[in-house]
Amino acid sequence: MIGKIISAAIIIIIVSFLFSCKNPDLRTEVKAKSEKADDNPDILQKINNINAILGKAVRTYDYETIIKYHTDDAIISPGLGPSIQGKEAMRKSYTENKKMEVVYHSFETNNIELWESGDKVYERGTYGMSYSYKGHPTPDALYGSYFTVWQKENDGSLKIKYLIWNLGFDPCG
Repeated sequence: MIGKIISAAIIIIIVSFLFSCKNPDLRTEVKAKSEKADDNPDILQKINNINAILGKAVRTYDYETIIKYHTDDAIISPGLGPSIQGKEAMRKSYTENKKMEVVYHSFETNNIELWESGDKVYERGTYGMSYSYKGHPTPDALYGSYFTVWQKENDGSLKIKYLIWNLGFDPCG
């Protein structure tokens, strides 16, 4: 009996998806709510400007500038460590970096694709950076890709809501 109920529920869900996807009004509504941001020069310029500010702030240990471009509950998921959430966790992470005498010699990003949906802007790109730290004065270089979800604020500004980055190579291989 339970198996028949589960089977019926699955069939109802599948049929619902099939009919909703064929609804031309739904497709139009979704398309209207989502547009490529690279077709929107204002958004593209805002993000490029913020990324330039953030790149300089990383190189100069200006962590308060970095933090102000994030939402209060921002989630950062770096490729080499655990995810952190919120501005206080960011401050703690930056304090640890400072104790380890991490020096960023370069930090550059290149956005590849941007798109908007509602009050969010999604950015996909690549990055490259070099750094050294206490006990390891010879710089290491990293490169990879990133994905950022930007929150559109009421005043028209943008803040990072979620940032994930990964390496473009296997660090163990």
